[in-house]
Amino acid sequence: MKKDQKVIDVGCGTGFLSLKFLEKAECFITGIDSSSEMLTIFTEKTKKLSLPNRICIKLEDAESLQFKPNSFDIVASTVTLHHLKNKYPTIKKIHNILNPKGKFVLGDIDIDTTGNTSDPKRMLKLLKWLKEEFALALTEGGTKAFSRMYDNGKKYILTDGEYCISFKQWKELCFKAKFSKVTVKSLADFKWFKVLVAIK
Repeated sequence: MKKDQKVIDVGCGTGFLSLKFLEKAECFITGIDSSSEMLTIFTEKTKKLSLPNRICIKLEDAESLQFKPNSFDIVASTVTLHHLKNKYPTIKKIHNILNPKGKFVLGDIDIDTTGNTSDPKRMLKLLKWLKEEFALALTEGGTKAFSRMYDNGKKYILTDGEYCISFKQWKELCFKAKFSKVTVKSLADFKWFKVLVAIK
């Protein structure tokens, strides 16, 4: 990252990723999220850290992205875009709002939940991943965290607000949207999580 680059954090939540970017360089951040509650927490953080001149926070969903072409050097999103059922229009918009040679950075779960929800083979494949998530939730957050993860797990199985695709599929979508180069990296400590970087 370079000083004064313009970054948009899509699905910024409470600002964890945005603040990580600011630790790396004195950039300008636009954070968008569809949750006003999350943005209220993020706004309070920026006030405490005296960062309001470096951060602009907007209530907007990932499907909108109502920004002018060539507005940002980096578009970043973590565990947000898998909530979109139809992902390609948003990837096209991301390509459009990036500056030439700008970067799209995506961090998400590398799980393909597409397919027939009544197919038992598909369900068993998803349960292989979910059982590790259930165990982690129980270990790190107790029964309340497990209960939340269990309820969320049904959404993955029934494709009810959770529409994960593999990183092979993400890569194909980026090339379809005319990104010139796309790379994918695994994280050593997170078996099911990967990071994609696509260059305009």
